[in-house]
Amino acid sequence: MGFEWLWRFAGRAAGPRDGQGLALDMILPEASMDAAGAAASATRPMRRQREATLKVLSGKLLGAHLANRHQISYPLTIDFRSLPEEDRALLLEVAGAAALAGGGGEPALEAAAERLRRHGADEASIQRLREAAAAPPSVNAIVARALAGDRAAHAYAVSLLAVGTRQAAGQLYLTYLAARLGLSQEVVGSINRRYRD
Repeated sequence: MGFEWLWRFAGRAAGPRDGQGLALDMILPEASMDAAGAAASATRPMRRQREATLKVLSGKLLGAHLANRHQISYPLTIDFRSLPEEDRALLLEVAGAAALAGGGGEPALEAAAERLRRHGADEASIQRLREAAAAPPSVNAIVARALAGDRAAHAYAVSLLAVGTRQAAGQLYLTYLAARLGLSQEVVGSINRRYRD
């Protein structure tokens, strides 16, 4: 609305030469004063609208950060190719115990092996998983070793991968394991969002 006069003027007059600018105040003084007043009156509502938009965007950004703060501050990554041998052995035993927690038998173990392959488990690791499932360690032993090695969140994440999401008994096992490992709801939620099928 405030620039209509400029388009009308630009349609009739030639543009400025290089190095020269249009002195619009001298050409159309009343139009430039009207435009300045209109711009000043339009600036106030735009400023208020901008402030309101920034408040909404800031709230959304803070909410997203708080929802994922554990994932951001503790980037839990399960990659069996890069794990030290001791940690790999522990997590494969944990996965072996969790794979059969839902009561799915051999098909559940195969499904767990396939999910672990996607996270870098080689055939030697899958063989160790099968051995651990044949004689799974107790939850007490899993918890003690995971806490001693500062791998509580990793143990839960590997158990989630091994159990999958289909069986109610497996979900109860995961809930029990998270409580025994002392993981907060935020950490469990972050791992679930990241690794749930």
